[in-house]
Amino acid sequence: MTDDTETDPQELIDQHKNETDGGHSQTEAAVEKNDDADETPELEDAVADAYEKIDEGDRSSNLTLRDENLAALFHGLEDANQLADVGDAAAEELGWDQDDTDTRAGVLRALVRIGLKEVDEDVIQAGKDGRDQFHTSGEF
Repeated sequence: MTDDTETDPQELIDQHKNETDGGHSQTEAAVEKNDDADETPELEDAVADAYEKIDEGDRSSNLTLRDENLAALFHGLEDANQLADVGDAAAEELGWDQDDTDTRAGVLRALVRIGLKEVDEDVIQAGKDGRDQFHTSGEF
């Protein structure tokens, strides 16, 4: 039996997309992006701008991903009491305090940073430079 008061999962996904992209369709967003292609900022500038928009509430500070395999793996790590081990290893790799990875979110943050560092360390440095640029701009 289904409960008619439950919201369809696809409806929730569509609603979230509309809320996070300001009601623009992905096609409209792509057109707007292409219109600005000639004025593409440097990564550091784009990161500083993103910090400003997050600070002003115009952008979300959350990242969301849907991956059944990773979800199952992380639930399994938690159920088998092994998430802390992964978190400790990630913290050690980054030179972080182990308290920074004592939650699932902390472990995920660390693992994403490790992955970015592995793929292109310059991206991590550009992110740091953009954060520094935002903080020194006096607009925070």
